Amino acid sequence: MPEQETGKKRGKKIILAAAVLAVLALLLLLVLGMCRIQEVTVTGNDYYTKEEIADLIIQGEHQRNTIYLYLRYKYGKHQTIPFIDDFEVSIQSHDSITIRVYEKNIVGYVRYLGKNVYFDKDGIVVESSTEEMEDIPLISGLHFDRFAMYESLNVENTKVFDTILEITQLLEKYELILDEIRFGNAGELNLQLGDVRIMLGTGDHLEEKIARLKQLEPDLLDKSGTLHMENYTDETTHISLEAIKS
Repeated sequence: MPEQETGKKRGKKIILAAAVLAVLALLLLLVLGMCRIQEVTVTGNDYYTKEEIADLIIQGEHQRNTIYLYLRYKYGKHQTIPFIDDFEVSIQSHDSITIRVYEKNIVGYVRYLGKNVYFDKDGIVVESSTEEMEDIPLISGLHFDRFAMYESLNVENTKVFDTILEITQLLEKYELILDEIRFGNAGELNLQLGDVRIMLGTGDHLEEKIARLKQLEPDLLDKSGTLHMENYTDETTHISLEAIKS
């Protein structure tokens, strides 16, 4: 009898444990179903679209769960994403999340041995990639023989980065997107806008020149040739155009 009672008690415990596990499993399935990601908000992104960021961070159907994704990136290692310093995932509701990305501060890039080498305002290399990012100007005419990630490009005159920062800030201020910023051997600054080369000289009166260039932009988009602005100031009444064709 004692053995039978012991066996019955053990059987009841097993049944109870199985019932508890079944309830927990059911609750887990309910939570997983209710917490399936339906809406994603992305902030801080310029280099990538919302959809690209979501695809990079939510990798596969098994990750489309708010709780799982939050815990994974809260306590797990973040994957490396080009042009992104870091990101955070937060839960907004049972089926929606927000992804906050922190992009690298990039002012331009140079081409080196088949790579696009992106750098920040101090000339520090922050990314090397075969990708060509939109709205980031190509900087040509810089002379260097090597580069290393997170180190400054070893150009002869580091003051060139001050000029790059100034010109890129002015381009952003006046909402002007250029294809290329070129430095000549004598320090002269040239810009490329479509098929038009803009000669700015050695860097004097940069803001006046960029402001005027913005005004001229609509008329230059369908033309080719050279626009001379080396000696332009606010008092200039004529700008020389060479070989401009409609």
